[in-house]
Amino acid sequence: MEEARFIERPNRFTVRCALGSEILDAYLPNPGRLWELLLPDSVLYVVRRDVGQDRKLRGVVVAVEREGRPVMLHTLACNDIVADLLRQKRLPGFEGMNILQREIARGRSRFDFLLEQNGAPRLLEVKSCTLFGRCIAMFPDAVTLRGRRHLLELAELSRQGTPAHVLFLVHWPHADFFLPDYHTDFDFASTFLAVRDAVRFSALAVDWQPDMTPGAEIRELYIPWELLEREVQDSGCYLLVLHLPRNENVIPGGSTLLSLRKGYYVTVVSIRSGLTRHLQKSSRRRPGSENSRKSTVPDNLKAAADKILAIPIRTTEPLEAELNDALSRIADWSVPGFEARGDAGLSPVFGMAGPPLQRRAFVELLLDFRINRLEKFLARGAGSSAGPPVGNPSLEKIQ
Repeated sequence: MEEARFIERPNRFTVRCALGSEILDAYLPNPGRLWELLLPDSVLYVVRRDVGQDRKLRGVVVAVEREGRPVMLHTLACNDIVADLLRQKRLPGFEGMNILQREIARGRSRFDFLLEQNGAPRLLEVKSCTLFGRCIAMFPDAVTLRGRRHLLELAELSRQGTPAHVLFLVHWPHADFFLPDYHTDFDFASTFLAVRDAVRFSALAVDWQPDMTPGAEIRELYIPWELLEREVQDSGCYLLVLHLPRNENVIPGGSTLLSLRKGYYVTVVSIRSGLTRHLQKSSRRRPGSENSRKSTVPDNLKAAADKILAIPIRTTEPLEAELNDALSRIADWSVPGFEARGDAGLSPVFGMAGPPLQRRAFVELLLDFRINRLEKFLARGAGSSAGPPVGNPSLEKIQ
């Protein structure tokens, strides 16, 4: 492996990086968004490969550094790693299980492992988790219809007599807790809750070494079910991000003409109920696609934008004032007299010269409001009425 510097991600499975004085396009075997990891100048671990008729990318990305530690990105390699750890009896909770078969077909899906314990078969599906804050890990970081289908099918197979397991391999040694990412994929998180009596969920944190071998300790993370039940609600707010490719004149309200410079615009929109439906509507750019009196931002601004992104923050707390304060501290400018409408009233609109998701400060804001803020509930012991598992030092440390 060689170290490279991340430049950009031209498409879902390609990254452009600087390897010494060479600019290299490399294959990224990971379909996730990876907003928190692929930031400008992030250190990548890349393996060169020969270019042939059917292979145009000259490298493969194996990992990325975060806070000086490697984070595994090669999702295709995770099953091989889990297979080795199963054979070595190093996976907590799976010590008594043996591999019967890999890539086992059941119904409409293929699952990663068919295991055996005391002569009885068990199914195992492995998920690679690269999204985490300080001590909380979440999966997925992008909507996964396939992942939700796996949960439903595994639950049905379990009810029919074949025990089913889902293992989330968390690539961060400092994680203590695991939650499904209900901000990003509300349906997956709701299904996760619904099938918990039929499917056994395990989240294990791996401490990757510089040579990308697992460290000596693999820890089981705690799933705070009570906190999850409270937070998985279809309400909260979202950050609406619009890109103006050129200077535009808009009329935000009344008859006042407002000149907006090209760049990115971000505003907070609060939604008391039906957040998923509002997220779908927020991406519309055609004038007249929404009732102008109820529209979150003026239709002519949406029509002028060539990119629109809605980033949800599902919450039972009113976070709009805190979010606006945090955005005001990292924005390049604000727009006087221009406000977006939400259920909690009007919110200011902030401007940024470059893409917000390529700014470390903006990404850290997302991590704080989506993940890190939940630590205070865990610290108060609100994670589960049953308390932590016996011998879980992670939760005891936070409490």
